[in-house]
Amino acid sequence: MSARVAAAAPFPGNVHAFTTLRHGAGASRPPFDSFNLGNFRGEGGDDPAVVARNRMELFERFGLPSWPHWLRQVHGTRVLRFDAPCPPPGLPPRCAQGEAPGRADRPDDRRAAPDAFPLPFTGEGRGGGSDAPAFSGMPPSPPPPAPAGGGVHLRPPHAGGEDDPLARHCRADRPDDRRDAPGRTGRGGGENIPPAGDEPEADAAVTAVPGVVLAILTADCLPVVFAARDGSEVAAAHAGWPGLSKGMLEAALAAMRTPSADVVAWIGPCAGPERYEVGRDVYDAFVSRDAGAAACFRPVREGHWLADLPALARRRLVAAGMSAADIHGGGLCTISDPARFFSHRRDGRSGRMATVVWMT
Repeated sequence: MSARVAAAAPFPGNVHAFTTLRHGAGASRPPFDSFNLGNFRGEGGDDPAVVARNRMELFERFGLPSWPHWLRQVHGTRVLRFDAPCPPPGLPPRCAQGEAPGRADRPDDRRAAPDAFPLPFTGEGRGGGSDAPAFSGMPPSPPPPAPAGGGVHLRPPHAGGEDDPLARHCRADRPDDRRDAPGRTGRGGGENIPPAGDEPEADAAVTAVPGVVLAILTADCLPVVFAARDGSEVAAAHAGWPGLSKGMLEAALAAMRTPSADVVAWIGPCAGPERYEVGRDVYDAFVSRDAGAAACFRPVREGHWLADLPALARRRLVAAGMSAADIHGGGLCTISDPARFFSHRRDGRSGRMATVVWMT
């Protein structure tokens, strides 16, 4: 049994992307059975040690070129740029000495709604990975070089204990006016980012470096993969309805150096338009800013609609400069397919799937 679904989009040959499935790998027990890659924080979550083994299985089975850059997703609009790969937990760093630290492209509005859906991972294990050490999220990265251009270091708790000098690093840039250059990366000054735990707080990531693996966790929310048509850059974004309504996908596009018209996108498995019922708050979040978005909602009873998240995503991406012909996917419903997908809306307590992308 396969443990993943490949991205059905005409990406360049050097771009690799897929979303994991809930079965076919992993060792999590119900209701997280079995390839849960997230939802291990707080009461009611999965066993962190089992999730660690599942993540290692993802890494080994699919032969990922480096450890994924996991994010602590918060339904916001913050985007991080990673310019160096992560080493697997417990292994020495493989990043080349002297590589520039990652850069975080940060849109003006980054206020995040509370995380309604804990984050997921999923993969197929080539070597099982059952001896992988438990870890709480991001593995250590090598010590960064001195930041350039106003860069700052982000230092979460060390994965190797107090004597481990390794720490994660990234730089946050905040463009002053991104609207003047759709689809282009802003060139703002550096901004200090306080440590936010063992995984950086963001809902999207971008890279132009081959071998850097980006990862997004979902269980109904939209996972969206972006790739430059020439294969020079990729991005991955997590967009539940709060982030989608606030411009998460537009922020991801704006963080790319590639013009929006030269980007191809794939919308992965998410809550489908025949099953995702929402109330007035969700309807108003979109229609109050874009009257035309009402076409993406079908009334089912007083004050309730079936929302078409993929259609809302396409509408916003086209408005941000993408061609409609370059936006693919959106036909896989997490709620209606319990055999393949986790779903928070359907099950309440649920595992998380991972959508990963990288370049060779």
